[in-house]
Amino acid sequence: MACPILVVTLSFLLSGYHISTEAKFWLWLVALVSLIIMVMALIRILCDFLPVDRLANKIRTYHHTSEVQAALHKKEIEDQKISTSERTQEENPLKSYFVRQFVNKDYVNQPVFETYQELFKEKNGGKNVVLAFYCGADTNMNWLISIPTHAEAVRIFGEETVGSKNNYSVQKGNFIPGNLDDKKLSEIRAMKLLMKKILADLQEQA
Repeated sequence: MACPILVVTLSFLLSGYHISTEAKFWLWLVALVSLIIMVMALIRILCDFLPVDRLANKIRTYHHTSEVQAALHKKEIEDQKISTSERTQEENPLKSYFVRQFVNKDYVNQPVFETYQELFKEKNGGKNVVLAFYCGADTNMNWLISIPTHAEAVRIFGEETVGSKNNYSVQKGNFIPGNLDDKKLSEIRAMKLLMKKILADLQEQA
């Protein structure tokens, strides 16, 4: 219906006949309305033939699937982080205890515990253990809040490393400020240098 009207109207407008301005206005208006109606009819015909609903459902399904996959991926990442954190805590409960009880707050994020572990692998025995704790608690290093008791040191590093309680107590008595001879001061300086070197190496590896 709209197509013949559009054709007739355009024929009048383009034929060259003398038409008043008002008549041209109405003819153009009729042509425009006819064109709109014809375009809408064509769109409707295309919609009837094209599987629009199926395409829309596919788009919705794809969008929903993408959201689900993104949510699952995010959950997997979070689960991995939680699992890693739990595994770390399970593997290093002694480290957690050592850091919480003895490490100065300025060094809690530094590999202090690992430094002592590496140090005690190289220098085993009660004397070196007490010396290392003394150096860590010294104000010039300030790694440790205090020197662990024998029981605490054994709990964290093992009795084979720490040595006997009697020897531990004797060594603690030998490293009392004001009671240090040149030999002990030399041992302290050497131990501090070694500890700082181990810490620096561990930081580079991290």
